[in-house]
Amino acid sequence: MYDTDSYASSFLKKSIYQDDSRIFHRPDSTYAYATKVESFRVAPHTIVAELSLSDASRASLTIGAFAQGVFRLVLERSSTVAHPTSPFLVVQDEHRTLEFLQDEKFGRILSGDVELRLGKQEFSLELWKKGRCLFVLDDEKVAGAPITPGLGFRHRAEKEEAFLSWKAARGQRFFGLGEKWNKVEKSSTRATIWACDTCGTNSNDMSYKSLPLIHSTNGWGMMVHSSYRSVWELGTFSYSSASALVEEPRLDLFLWDAESLKQSIGRYTSLTGRPSLPPQWALGVWMSRCQYVSRAESDAVVERLRQEQIPCDVIHLDPLWMPVHYYFRIGVDACDFERNIKDFGNLTDLYRDYAEKGFSTSLWVNPYLPEGVPIFEYAEAHGYLLRDESGGLARLEHGQPVGIVDFTNPEAKAWWKGKLKFELSAGAAVIKPDYGDRVPETALGHNGMSGRELHNLYIHLYAETCFEAAAEVYGTGFVWRRAGFLGTQRYCGTWAGDTQTTWEGFANCLRGALSAGFGGEAFWSSDIGGFVGSKPDPELYIRWMQFGMFCSLTRFHGTTPREPWEFGALALENTRHYAQWRYRLIPYLNELANEATRTGVPLMRHLALETPDEPNVHTLDDQFFLGDRMLVAPVLELGAVKRTVYFPVGLWVALEDENQRYEGPGFQSVAAPLDRIPVFVRVGVPLPLFETVPQHLKGDLPRVIEWKP
Repeated sequence: MYDTDSYASSFLKKSIYQDDSRIFHRPDSTYAYATKVESFRVAPHTIVAELSLSDASRASLTIGAFAQGVFRLVLERSSTVAHPTSPFLVVQDEHRTLEFLQDEKFGRILSGDVELRLGKQEFSLELWKKGRCLFVLDDEKVAGAPITPGLGFRHRAEKEEAFLSWKAARGQRFFGLGEKWNKVEKSSTRATIWACDTCGTNSNDMSYKSLPLIHSTNGWGMMVHSSYRSVWELGTFSYSSASALVEEPRLDLFLWDAESLKQSIGRYTSLTGRPSLPPQWALGVWMSRCQYVSRAESDAVVERLRQEQIPCDVIHLDPLWMPVHYYFRIGVDACDFERNIKDFGNLTDLYRDYAEKGFSTSLWVNPYLPEGVPIFEYAEAHGYLLRDESGGLARLEHGQPVGIVDFTNPEAKAWWKGKLKFELSAGAAVIKPDYGDRVPETALGHNGMSGRELHNLYIHLYAETCFEAAAEVYGTGFVWRRAGFLGTQRYCGTWAGDTQTTWEGFANCLRGALSAGFGGEAFWSSDIGGFVGSKPDPELYIRWMQFGMFCSLTRFHGTTPREPWEFGALALENTRHYAQWRYRLIPYLNELANEATRTGVPLMRHLALETPDEPNVHTLDDQFFLGDRMLVAPVLELGAVKRTVYFPVGLWVALEDENQRYEGPGFQSVAAPLDRIPVFVRVGVPLPLFETVPQHLKGDLPRVIEWKP
């Protein structure tokens, strides 16, 4: 089985960690930044500013609007007003009419009551709304030169890369950047936006869902619309400014106003897509292990879950549903779509038999084809695999001998999708698209795209293919994906990937959930107990399980068994208790799920989303709102039997004891014995519940009642 040593095996050819050197004032680089607007060209839907740069070269800044207050800014060497179709955007064309005014000092571009101002003689760029400046480029200098130049290009090793820097006023807070494991409020942090196979760690900047996206409490949000690697410094080089650099000679940027962080998430998801609505059974409990080795083993789990009266809706089969486990042969998992008849019998029968017991079957796949088997040979012969710039086949970042399905080739996509549809049509309920995050920079796609541009985009195309397969078979799409990029949130759901089985890994996982929510990831889960490492002790398992039952999605999974009876009598009883609570809460989760599809706002919410005006909430990342009326405070420390909870304004009652009431705002110490997680409900607000506890969410369900504490 997988373990921490196997991730650092002899198969790895280089360090797994990212280069994270600073953006500015590098001795190997020169910089050209905007100093003046030479002229403006006005068209019905765009304004083009011709810029002079500090090295006497020229560039164009094209400005359009996708919606009122949502500006698109494209910095490039020569203006190309037309932009190619984007896989990330659900709306492709700017149709907003812009009003343009200018005087000696400024060119002013108006979209409704939001205004973009460009300084002419001394270049500047500012976002204004109703007389208030929300955003302004940095202009601070030391020794006559900018500390972080506002807008321009960096030249390094014959490459040109575009950058942007803005003032980060004291007290301004930043959220976003995808599923990052550090603090959720991103001031004084640095991030590389490059999807990574984290190889079993969630304690550094590598992540599966990095996004070039930021939301500011100063009333604006920003998305760098590019799949190239980008680097973000939010007050780490200069403590009074923030910067983003993208590794391409073009900056395509969306900048918008937002009256709240919720509205900013709404702006982002209106551009890139709202989350789809998962089937109701997906909100139930998922049971999994890495991995069940036979049908006899998974049958035993299915039977015991029902015997123990632990509600559950999904059983998952990892790579051993196929006969060859390639991970230990070549250093990475691969997918040949051959069924493991010896150990699992006829999978079609398995799907049917489990469905009769109320279980949906989830099936693991990945987009890597093992060399030397028929599926690889077929794909290679038909040109369905990514090529390398040198002319051969592309290999993964660490060189393992697999072919990578080329989803930029429509024929390859349709062929591979057919493999998924075969299993879905046979009765598999959902596909788990794993991996996809190791496309090398030297790859070359069917569409001519290099691996430098394709790497982040690839995981979006991969998730899209799996989602479409489900939609074409079942009428609605759903996946259980690991990675994501801009817009991938519309292909719900996701999980945190290969987290560590430690208390720190647990705490980091919660931060990753809340951070991912700012990228519109409304339906999120983690592997209860953590994924890789030694078997979690019963206390860590219980605390992670309690947290998991109040996440937007809930799954048990890991490299060692995760069934509750493996962890003792208390773990078994407590899992039954909180699984039953989760199933009673399904009507509330349904309500939140529908809200997410309308607004993009996640089910699991950082406190700053619900109570943004309270002074203590922006840096709190060890508790969260589930929707707008439940407060969840996981216990994240070994041996703790109480914890400090921040209660926002209002009166709160413990979910499991109406005698425990707390008045906010303020911090209070609450009891947290091992068999209880602190969960609180707003007093006076109805909470829809099932009257009784179903064992699964198919067929007839209990009556919905309203509990009003």
